[in-house]
Amino acid sequence: MGRCWAVANVGRAYPARSTVPVVRTLPLAVAAALLVAAPSAGAVSLEQTTTSYATVGGDPQAPYSHLTLSPGWKRIVRTDLGAAAQTRRLARRRSLLYFAQLSDFQLAYEESPARAEMLDLARTPFRSTWRPQEALEPFTVDQVVRQVNRFDRSPIRNRSRRHARLALTIATGDLADNQQINETKWVVRLLEGGRMDPNSGVEGGVCGTLTGPRGEAARYTGVQDDNDVLESGRFYDPNRPAGAFAGWPRYPNLMDRAQVPFQAAGLDKPSYVALGNHDGTVQGSLHALQALDDAARGCLKPLSLTGVPVSLGALPTSPARTIVVPPDPDRGFADRPTYKALHATGKQADAHGFALVDADALNASNGQASYYAFSPRPGIRMIAINTVAEGDRLNSNGNLDDPQFRWLQREIGAASGRADLVILFGHHPIRSLTNRAVDEDAGDCALKIVTGPGCDLDPRSSKPLHLGADLQALLRANPNVIAYVAGHTHENRITAFKRADGSGGFWGIETASEIDWPIQSRLLEVMDNRDGTLSIFSTLIDHGATLATPPSGTAADAFDPETLAALGREFSYNDPQAGVEDGAEGRPQDRNVELVLPDPRAR
Repeated sequence: MGRCWAVANVGRAYPARSTVPVVRTLPLAVAAALLVAAPSAGAVSLEQTTTSYATVGGDPQAPYSHLTLSPGWKRIVRTDLGAAAQTRRLARRRSLLYFAQLSDFQLAYEESPARAEMLDLARTPFRSTWRPQEALEPFTVDQVVRQVNRFDRSPIRNRSRRHARLALTIATGDLADNQQINETKWVVRLLEGGRMDPNSGVEGGVCGTLTGPRGEAARYTGVQDDNDVLESGRFYDPNRPAGAFAGWPRYPNLMDRAQVPFQAAGLDKPSYVALGNHDGTVQGSLHALQALDDAARGCLKPLSLTGVPVSLGALPTSPARTIVVPPDPDRGFADRPTYKALHATGKQADAHGFALVDADALNASNGQASYYAFSPRPGIRMIAINTVAEGDRLNSNGNLDDPQFRWLQREIGAASGRADLVILFGHHPIRSLTNRAVDEDAGDCALKIVTGPGCDLDPRSSKPLHLGADLQALLRANPNVIAYVAGHTHENRITAFKRADGSGGFWGIETASEIDWPIQSRLLEVMDNRDGTLSIFSTLIDHGATLATPPSGTAADAFDPETLAALGREFSYNDPQAGVEDGAEGRPQDRNVELVLPDPRAR
């Protein structure tokens, strides 16, 4: 989401700890196998285990809680769209498409001078520009990917007790955290596999010996090292936790260990990416102005701002409130063409979907168009939309410009004419499409009024903008649209969008992030019940790493990648800004469900 740069009522609010009763079920055999180690959890992992059988929890009242196994979440049948869940559908149904959804990695190069941890203060308009687990996120995402690979066969049976094979994975935006080139390279590497280097920075460079002794670029320099920032307790320093983190475990050298390269597994099946606001704007809300781009590539990291509005892109600071980090040209910001080109550098020939952008839209937009459609199976059309608002600052919510909206109308119309079932995916759910700033507010690149990767390169007018109500009306008006799958909110939620005449509708599916608790992904499967109805099965999965974490005081030098991912999950639960307390797990009806709807092809 916009867990960062949230201003006033723009960002997400964090209510009190959830008291929603949870309906849970756990087969006896699974309980014996998985919960035997509870409450300590020991070395138990969740490999190839869905949340229907077991999930993860902790003690929300503890100053710092280790995680334990909890009973699974019962599957709920939802018939909100008016289609009855008929008996014997299990004996008839066949799978049309089985796929996975990942969202909101927010991979952050945590040492970047263009990040604004200094604004992450309680009782300010800004929040969550820093997370204690962010340096461990590459290892977490790798474990997420490995878990998806384990579910090559669907957990849901179709007729003849068969299980469909995974066709693809969709990634619904905010995979990078700060629009940086190196972050986007990490995204592609984690999706495709290979040697993943979570570090950045080069020796010497433009800053020479200021960047420290030889080898400093391979180590961590930033706000989670009290020796670097010369203060204690504001951020979590694993070498010597203090302040708000005094009760957290001590892991000497953890931040340096998190910079060491490792072998990423990569997804076994193709993946398709939709742009999120953190992929397309600085910290999810700011234009990538040239001053910010220069700062990102350089070596002076400010720890305080001195009165000049952040929206101007200036980073004034005093020498006493600046640290020196190794510079790196790869920390520059990726404009739309660069972002798409980086996805073409790997082994997936269609550039994770961006090579499928309509040629006419690409030419008319000066290379900016980032929406596309494809058919993974006969009779299924998947449409990726770009909901990133180009024009507004300090607003993380989205919109659709008019050229894209008219393309979407045509694409849905053509699919309906072929009697295809349509699944949309994008970053912002309908309730977050509220940003009224036109793209032109970013500044015209051609006029050189604004410079840098954040100006408006698209010569087409964005007006009239289209918000959530417009998209909802378009999708409701087309019976062949069965679902819109999104991220951004960092929570599990499923909404029924019913047509006014009661003749069905579509399902809005939102899935929690891979950076914040509960760090879950979704398996989705479309079934033809062969009785005039369809079912969309949703199954949440945790990543498969061990629940065990090392005792406090253990030196981190020998921690393996799985242990780092386990710590990342535990830190996310304990994050004092947004841990378990905001109810991101969702209600029972937002988790493991069967979503029944009329089959539009039977009309």
